[in-house]
Amino acid sequence: MKRLYLFVLKVGDLGRKDWNGGVNGVRETLGQIEDVYLPTSVRPQHRSLPVTVVICSTGDLRQDVVQDFTGYGNGKASHYSLVYWSGDDLAGWIEEHLLDEYAIEPSARADLRRALALIGSRDYDLRHAHKVLRSLLLDGEHGSRASTAAGQKRFIRQLKTTNLVLEIAFRWAAEGGNLLNAFRLGERCCLWAWEAIRLRGLTGYGPAKRVFQDLYQSHLRICDAYIEKMRTYFAVRDGVSIFSGENALVTNTIYEQIGILAEIGILHLERSTRPGLSAQGREDALARAQSVSTLLVQLIFNNPSSFSPRYDGNAIEISLALILLHNTQAHQSASRWLEHLAGRLRFTFAVSHCFPIATDSMEDLVAMEVLDLSEEQIQRLRHLSTLIPTIMYWCAKFGLKDLYQRLQAQQDVGFKGVFFQLWYADSKTESLLYREPAQHDSGAMEISIHLPTQMSELNELERLKRQSGNIATVDSFSAVSAGAPALVLMACRHFRTPVPPQVWFT
Repeated sequence: MKRLYLFVLKVGDLGRKDWNGGVNGVRETLGQIEDVYLPTSVRPQHRSLPVTVVICSTGDLRQDVVQDFTGYGNGKASHYSLVYWSGDDLAGWIEEHLLDEYAIEPSARADLRRALALIGSRDYDLRHAHKVLRSLLLDGEHGSRASTAAGQKRFIRQLKTTNLVLEIAFRWAAEGGNLLNAFRLGERCCLWAWEAIRLRGLTGYGPAKRVFQDLYQSHLRICDAYIEKMRTYFAVRDGVSIFSGENALVTNTIYEQIGILAEIGILHLERSTRPGLSAQGREDALARAQSVSTLLVQLIFNNPSSFSPRYDGNAIEISLALILLHNTQAHQSASRWLEHLAGRLRFTFAVSHCFPIATDSMEDLVAMEVLDLSEEQIQRLRHLSTLIPTIMYWCAKFGLKDLYQRLQAQQDVGFKGVFFQLWYADSKTESLLYREPAQHDSGAMEISIHLPTQMSELNELERLKRQSGNIATVDSFSAVSAGAPALVLMACRHFRTPVPPQVWFT
């Protein structure tokens, strides 16, 4: 039997203030429906239909308004039925019906089912979810420019479907106790969605920007849920180490968490600068960024393994963390961490043991810990370093002159035989950055760097590099010019692309 459905939409939990909150309250809205909308605004062909008014929110009906809701439905709402749909109800129906409809191709629907079944597993690599996203955003006809109105409309549907996929995966991952996979999938959704928007030339197209912001907001909800789940572990001594059963994995786990926390804080910092955000919203975003920064400091100093990076690629996490600490005025904590990092680097390279290896291979790290390697094998693992010059640049950024000079003095002593290098993004990097590791087929690598004695000379050296035209400016990235610079840093963390100095050393 046909029915006429009317929807009252609310964001978050429905509490007493939302129920009886003046002109914007639900009760006031129901009165308007009874007194005005139903008598005057229903089309003639629909006036004979039974009516259901649905109060729909992304949260739950709080206990303090259950009686009010029930009483109103039994009394006031005499000529229509009143129901409530919660966020969980919506998620379940979306999940059930999305998989049966044609928003996703049949083969992709099968992959989505596999992804949902496995997303709770710590060892699952999200390969099926990635196939779904690729089919929605990057493959086939969807990879061309959306030059027609029909093409743009279809693409907006694809973006909305991507957001639905993420919301469903978030729910399943939460139920499976693995929000880390939800976080990783959220990153991939944001990055590939932006790449799809960029490829179609729609970075300035209002509907695409709005749907992308919805997707971005979904990822932020996952971020906040992850923080709340892990907060206790970050705040206690050696709290993160319990997730690593083997010693070789401890530092890797800690640095992964450092990178995740730093990214979340940077996302909130970016949100605080978003145009159109209210003063209260701006204040809330800054407060969240500050809270994440404080939690990051606790994570670092509660887990001393953070002082001893074991991979050269940990320069990515260190840069992200220091960007957040610098922008939240946590300079003292950042300086303390740099002191520890510099001390460990000087010692481990001098003794050729437990240094950050150049290959970023777990097998090589384990071999160095448990096997008696030859001098040649050890040299292969220590002959290159992005991490040491990165630390020295950050010393200059924070004005740590003495620490910089101590590291600089070791270039031909403790760091002898180690070639310093830094990777800079170039004009081709944008075409790779949001979809895969960008350093292999783009960028300019500065090798055999010999940093100057005085750190004040670094600024001049960087100025000359920018003038050369061989490296990209920060503003040349589409995400930066569109007001989403955190996407660049998210891409670096997610795809293990080095954080280019032009992003943070200005």
